Amino acid sequence: MDAILFDFAGTLFDDAAVLTVTGLRAAARVRGVALDHEQAARLIEVSLATVDSPEGRARRDGCDRSAARHRAVWTELLTAAATGFLPGQEPGTLADAVYACLSDPLCWRPYPDTAPVLTAAHRAGIPFGVVSNIGWDIRPAFAALGVADLVGGFTLSCEKGLVKPEPAMFEAACADLGVPAGRTLFVGDDPATDGGAAAVGMPVYLLPDHRVADEPRGLAAVLAIAGG
Repeated sequence: MDAILFDFAGTLFDDAAVLTVTGLRAAARVRGVALDHEQAARLIEVSLATVDSPEGRARRDGCDRSAARHRAVWTELLTAAATGFLPGQEPGTLADAVYACLSDPLCWRPYPDTAPVLTAAHRAGIPFGVVSNIGWDIRPAFAALGVADLVGGFTLSCEKGLVKPEPAMFEAACADLGVPAGRTLFVGDDPATDGGAAAVGMPVYLLPDHRVADEPRGLAAVLAIAGG
């Protein structure tokens, strides 16, 4: 392979560890709401249950095409989840706190092997980029990790107006790197979205669905596949 394209959430950064009690309590406090530990934990639980329900997933479909649309749809769902959560408390304020955590790139934790693998790929002379269905700028997360300057291109749905698995999304990412699709390995974790890369002739490597918090994601195998 001449290049690698990585998915973001669930591949390089842990999508199951974004919302934390500490982070949500801090975000709520800034907005004048005092949540205790149990309340914050419960709000996270009901928020995730709402956005990940069949109705929530259907409502979110395609919302990553723009930052404005992403915020509107997620805030609507999170407001519904927070309605009646705290008597006398405006649910929109709680929803805003939850969304602030979800969309804060510094709340996203990289897997332990993310930085080492990206650094090794760079040292091996293998250009790589990041492709994500996302509603906000993820570049600061890579900057905080110290690898932003190594990334050859960020192809983000909210900036392109495209979403995976649309072929144009993968074609745009390859164009950003200047490498043909057939010579670019795509690495992701979702067969439905990331697997779409195969439609444009890209070899696809899907990471296992099972993952353990704070343990390597298994990215080292990518270097062997790519020849790094």
